[in-house]
Amino acid sequence: TKNELSAAGVKVVIWKKRDLEKNNMHAILAVGRASSEEPCLIKLHYKPKGKAQKKIALVGKGVTYDSGGLSIKPSDSMFDMKIDMTGAATVIGIIKAAAEAKLPVEILGFVPAVENSIAGNAYKPGDIISTYSGKTIEVLNTDAEGRIIMADALKLASENEPDEIFDFATLTGACVVALGMYTAGVFTKSENI
Repeated sequence: TKNELSAAGVKVVIWKKRDLEKNNMHAILAVGRASSEEPCLIKLHYKPKGKAQKKIALVGKGVTYDSGGLSIKPSDSMFDMKIDMTGAATVIGIIKAAAEAKLPVEILGFVPAVENSIAGNAYKPGDIISTYSGKTIEVLNTDAEGRIIMADALKLASENEPDEIFDFATLTGACVVALGMYTAGVFTKSENI
């Protein structure tokens, strides 16, 4: 909770719908607009006492429930879609643990939190969404919502000029098909993995 994070020394700021609108976070707003739960962006900041050895940004996909939107998932594929916020939970957990351990690293966290629902105002295949960066996304499938919300959060993370950015997201079931349930897929420019 926010109180636990604050007690550990983590600053928490939550941008609600009004803040998202003011800051042109149209990708997060588009995906979350059909839900009765308003979308938000959770910003976390842990700064150690003394000089930080590094500044790291973590971005975590926070889709609290994913119906697939208008590109609706089959019923069998919807049952456990509350797990689509695993990236968000990972980011929050890492920052809390780092703060409690008093690591000498500054860590910024960005969690776009939405529910991908169906309603008359839902975003649709064919929509063009302007993102926080000013670039646009043409929606082909509303069940690719994670990539859309991460666009706004990753741009905001990059503006903070961290040494490294790590993002955590459940973006495709194809990764499970390729690697199994217990191996994460990693995309990086680094040869040292």
